[in-house]
Amino acid sequence: MTDTVWFVLSALCFAVGLFIIGTAVLGVFRFRFALNRIHSAAMLDTMGIFFILLGLMLAVRSAAFLPKLILLLLLLWIGSPLTSHLVSRLELSTDETARENMEEEDRT
Repeated sequence: MTDTVWFVLSALCFAVGLFIIGTAVLGVFRFRFALNRIHSAAMLDTMGIFFILLGLMLAVRSAAFLPKLILLLLLLWIGSPLTSHLVSRLELSTDETARENMEEEDRT
């Protein structure tokens, strides 16, 4: 009985994570401007990674693998937004038309 519950919870987390990652892929293909694509991929990728690794944690349930999965989750949570930020900065510094496509906030 309990193995079935763990399996269902794990499968549900996998399904949610794959749906979120699929939505991110759809956003990458839908948007035309590169910064919108990066934003879509970065925001949803981080949440998708969380649910997929949570599903792995629920599926494995081993004390030997949980710290490794938690460390992997933390590294991916730090690395994904950081690389997205760096790619966004590179896009802004190399594309002359990027400022024309942006909407800037009024910071007064």
